[in-house]
Amino acid sequence: MPTPPPRQRKPNGRRRGVALLIVTVSVALLTIMGTQFAFDSRVQFGMAVNSRDELRAYYLARSGVSLSRLLLSFQKQVSGLQLPPEIAALLGGSGALNIQLWKMARIDCHMLSSLVPDASGELAAPDQARGGTEGRFAGEFPELAGQISQRRFGDFDGCFLATLGDEEQKINVMRLNSVGGNDAATVQTLLSLMGDPRFEFLFESEDANRVKTTPQEVVLAIKDWIDEDEIGDSLNLQTITTSPFQRGFADENREYSRYEPPYETKNAGFDSLAELYRIHGVNDRFMAAFGDRLTVYPDVNRNLNINSDDPMLLYAAILTVLDPNSPQGRLSPQLQNPLFVQELIQQIRAARMFSFLGMSVQDFLTVVQSAGLAVNPALTNQGSVSRLVSDTSETFSIRSVGEAGNVTKTITTVVRNGAQDGTFGRLVYWREE
Repeated sequence: MPTPPPRQRKPNGRRRGVALLIVTVSVALLTIMGTQFAFDSRVQFGMAVNSRDELRAYYLARSGVSLSRLLLSFQKQVSGLQLPPEIAALLGGSGALNIQLWKMARIDCHMLSSLVPDASGELAAPDQARGGTEGRFAGEFPELAGQISQRRFGDFDGCFLATLGDEEQKINVMRLNSVGGNDAATVQTLLSLMGDPRFEFLFESEDANRVKTTPQEVVLAIKDWIDEDEIGDSLNLQTITTSPFQRGFADENREYSRYEPPYETKNAGFDSLAELYRIHGVNDRFMAAFGDRLTVYPDVNRNLNINSDDPMLLYAAILTVLDPNSPQGRLSPQLQNPLFVQELIQQIRAARMFSFLGMSVQDFLTVVQSAGLAVNPALTNQGSVSRLVSDTSETFSIRSVGEAGNVTKTITTVVRNGAQDGTFGRLVYWREE
């Protein structure tokens, strides 16, 4: 018999597909690892870029501070110059150069763009913008929105912008603890400022601590914070033009003992303007209304600068030079007339406008006397003028903003530019944001 052919196995219908499963899982794992690696690389690259831009923005902001201090050193030299009498007479001034350079110059990276070479070693054109996109300065300086473009400074994209402010054109609350009539003029000025009808709502409602204060209480709280005793003072309205404070009997810490946590008065000078927030009656609304007109940085012996543009600060200068005991001085009923005060301020501004060399103290006194007011007898002596008001300043604030990429750094500092404080002035305050 012939041998039958071998039986063929029927294929198994159950296919396990282990190899396909392994390949699928492997591809999925490699995809996840590749995606995670790419994400980590992007994050690390972004962090490196931000760190680089942060460092660049910081030093750009410092460049604005340094350039501002250089300009202030020039301002100090110009303020000390005296013109010959015949030239001063032709220009209609007193002979002193009261030109405010810090107001005329625009301090930004555009000033140096033609002096700083890029990576190729070529100097950029002074007006050549790079990129054409607005930087983040619009948020820091809304009034300059649309005017600043991101430019190439050196070998990278970035810019800085610095603004200067005269701290001696503001009301120095440290003078509440001074003598010689400066405290009286400061009290009158603060009460007039806070007593303006536009700010009545600030003192009509309670704050977050359920505290309701008056302008007189705020002035007393500031005085008690910086004086050296532990006894609360009181205001003597009968002698407010000469000796406004008199010693009281209450504990000056009574208002702060109910806070959580409680604290006590400092009995020393302010270190910064932000320290005013610790004063009884001072809150965010108070600082929003009056913070721009107050200062703590100038020396207590420095006088109020008469070249302010703020009407309330000009009114403070007027009160400072008036005779405290004369019915035509600080006691004059005309000072209670807002129209009279407004007209006098407009006359001062007009006189300053037509003075090429800037308004001097003598020019200021002439305008005040022409309005029928009596000035302090001490001012009749030329050598005594500097004891009450001034036409020059030594203390300036600098706010410099540096931008690189998407990073912005802000440095706020105060420089005291006196003769004893070095060529570029002494830093009395520094804050980085």
